[in-house]
Amino acid sequence: MKASVAAASLVLFLATTPAGQEPAPDPVAKELAGLLARHESSELSYPEAYRAFLPRVQAFAEEHRGTEPEVRAVLWLIQNTWWLREAGAMESTAMPLAQDLLARHLDSPQLDLLGEYRYVFTKEQQRTLYARLIAESPHRHVQAAAVFGLALASPARSATGLPNPHLVTLLEDYADVRWRQTTFGRIADAHLNPLSAADLAVGRKAPEIEGIDQDGKPLKLSDFRGKVVLLDFWGDW
Repeated sequence: MKASVAAASLVLFLATTPAGQEPAPDPVAKELAGLLARHESSELSYPEAYRAFLPRVQAFAEEHRGTEPEVRAVLWLIQNTWWLREAGAMESTAMPLAQDLLARHLDSPQLDLLGEYRYVFTKEQQRTLYARLIAESPHRHVQAAAVFGLALASPARSATGLPNPHLVTLLEDYADVRWRQTTFGRIADAHLNPLSAADLAVGRKAPEIEGIDQDGKPLKLSDFRGKVVLLDFWGDW
């Protein structure tokens, strides 16, 4: 039934959209993007901005219930339960929101963000959520993100050197799945085969780093050999 509806929608879209013309932007998604942009540019502290925008995002999610923009709004609510951690309400607030998303939007391609926002869940909650995403999401990138979330709950290798089974799964089943500017296969390989302290010792040749620059072009550290290079490693959590 879903396949038939999707096929019919695609035919209708192709029949009504002139060749070479982009479909009109979704006004609901545009409304949410504006709301989240105002949150990001707020001069309030992060906790204050969360409290100020919380009712607005909640109202948006309720008004547009059942849509993909609602999914994104609820994911924002989940991510920002981080600011409830000191009050001891982070996990107890985040989990019901995530369970409701899985109950109503299990086919959403945006649920990979639940893997990225793992820090607002207990390890037991992570296991519950990610196991269901792996088993029931129709999207490989969502499944891969859930497998990676499970992988991060344990060391890359056991005390006896055995590899983390979830990292092995990423290498065997999801190595080609993109994550930002790399793949889950490369991430898993890096976790399982880190450079040694000797490789990173002062005076040694810097190991190769490959990636994508801000213009989307391939970049390698070795391209800058002989020049002074400042490497800025940072994280967002």
